[in-house]
Amino acid sequence: MSADLAAHRFEALRAELPRSSPRAWRFAALAVASRAGACLSEGTRIGHRHGFDSGPFMAHVYADRAVGRTSLGRRLDRRLLDRATCQAFRDIRGLAEAAVVEAIDAADSDRPVVADLAAGPSPYLLRALGQRPGATAVLCDVDAAALEQAFAAAGELGVQDRVITRQASAFERAALAALSPRPDVVCELGLYGIYHDDAIIERHFVDLAERVAPAQIVCNVQVANPEIEYIARVWRNAEGGRCVWRLRPAEQIEGYARAAGWEPASVSSDRHGIYRVMRFVRRDGAPGAAP
Repeated sequence: MSADLAAHRFEALRAELPRSSPRAWRFAALAVASRAGACLSEGTRIGHRHGFDSGPFMAHVYADRAVGRTSLGRRLDRRLLDRATCQAFRDIRGLAEAAVVEAIDAADSDRPVVADLAAGPSPYLLRALGQRPGATAVLCDVDAAALEQAFAAAGELGVQDRVITRQASAFERAALAALSPRPDVVCELGLYGIYHDDAIIERHFVDLAERVAPAQIVCNVQVANPEIEYIARVWRNAEGGRCVWRLRPAEQIEGYARAAGWEPASVSSDRHGIYRVMRFVRRDGAPGAAP
């Protein structure tokens, strides 16, 4: 999918369907069914309460354990957890963990620092820390509850002494400039799809180059999703609005990274081809962070 086609598809998803449209009736019925299912399915309840893009929902998906009231609720929860999108979420957790381990191993330091700028529960980074005892992590997120959850998970994995949390936005330039300790690797998983403006993502790579200049970046991008319209018209986001996600070609993100001074080192995909997990390395001669 080209960048122009992805943008056109996104605008179509943002638009409300005509009330007389059979598609509108279908998705309205599916939305009602989803809200009713929240009375039984734990995952659906979490999604409608906290958002299907929230840390609590992602934690439920990662756990991959059907929970619900009665056997019907558990069956409904299993159907949710077995959706292609949820399978892709779990796949990219493993792919991201592998990419972070690769980045730690490639770092020019025996005590590398990894900063996750939109951490949520950050299971991939915490598990990577468990494999690489020399590494430390800075977890940043706008959601204090998500950071508390991640810090508790770090304790369960025995890596809490190597984890620092900071409540901050990945797109706040002052927060990027104040990031300490200075990271060798920056992680951004699940971030770009919830921001709709291409210019914000493009500028963010420039901000990373000018204010942080990590040697490596691990990120992902949602490139295609057969469930994208269902998600946009049935699921709710953390702010209570429609969960309209932005698809982007992997080449678009690669272009932003190259322009800011990074080159691709590895790319992997989930089983359904919904996401790409990408690791970038700083190009020789690229300018560092401004003092």
